[in-house]
Amino acid sequence: MKALTVFGVMLACVSVSATASEFDFKWNDKNDMRGAYTMCATTGFTQGDCPKVYQKCWQPPMIYRKKHKVKTYCVDAPNFTSNEDDKNRALDEGSKRAKEMYGE
Repeated sequence: MKALTVFGVMLACVSVSATASEFDFKWNDKNDMRGAYTMCATTGFTQGDCPKVYQKCWQPPMIYRKKHKVKTYCVDAPNFTSNEDDKNRALDEGSKRAKEMYGE
């Protein structure tokens, strides 16, 4: 019974990671958090997961103390690198999601 439970948990983890897109948000990636914070700032943290992004950016490990003030690393510029293949994958993913959203 114990082995069956462990197998079920492993199977659930594999199925989740197999369906995850490279464009899904990574809560524990500092650079991803910085990028999400930058994008969410344009909407005033009101759309989608932006309220959660704002809260996460003001929790460890994204906060630090400087001159007796609490600050967040989220305001630092994200460091993304990309090439032509990355651009094409992003465009394909955006097109696929738009079709799913608007039913084409």
